[in-house]
Amino acid sequence: MAVIFVAIWVGLTMPIALSIVFSILKPIVMADNTGIGMIVLGLLIAFLNGYIGIKIFDKKIEPWLDKHKKLRR
Repeated sequence: MAVIFVAIWVGLTMPIALSIVFSILKPIVMADNTGIGMIVLGLLIAFLNGYIGIKIFDKKIEPWLDKHKKLRR
């Protein structure tokens, strides 16, 4: 369940996060001719976004699922 939630979370929020970061850091991205800066920023944002998705699942979703699973039994 956690993998599905994180995949959906990253799939929905990754384009938004990348567009915000690349628009804020546009001078850094434009100054780099090789594209390595863009790759590094993209990977950093992807790992951070995945970490946030895992923390949301652990703190909010998993206790809610456990509570409802106990109510069904």
